[in-house]
Amino acid sequence: MNGIAQMGVSAMATFGFALIFRAKPRDLPLAAAGGALAWGMRLFAGAWSGSDPMAYFVAAIAVGLYAELVATLMRTPATVIIVASIIPLVPGGGMFYTMSQATAGDASAAAGTGFATLMLAGAIAAGLAVAAALARLAPKGFRRRTNRGRPAGPIGV
Repeated sequence: MNGIAQMGVSAMATFGFALIFRAKPRDLPLAAAGGALAWGMRLFAGAWSGSDPMAYFVAAIAVGLYAELVATLMRTPATVIIVASIIPLVPGGGMFYTMSQATAGDASAAAGTGFATLMLAGAIAAGLAVAAALARLAPKGFRRRTNRGRPAGPIGV
């Protein structure tokens, strides 16, 4: 399957998860676009770096920054977009194979698969943390304002 088709499937899956998470109807297409962005960036960064953890890290940064931007423009919490958009990156297969190997008694394979899965999960968490930190460094005009004219904090907070 080519990259465009994979991004389309990621968008549809993200749309479905956003429905399950009860996102507002206006946020559904934004979340789906975030899922497509996440998978597209993972494909691009994977081809560029040759490293799965690096690809997931770059994709998580892209999703985090996208969510912060959407949160500012649409006046919605960034978490709504992040939670749904990060779904295509979740290493569920790695978790399944780790447990399958562990229950089959293959401890060394389970440890290797588990470590690789934890590396991906850590890369996602680190990427989202970097995006949140970058959002805090955003220029003043990029931040939302409260009713009293004071900054409401960084985007999405």
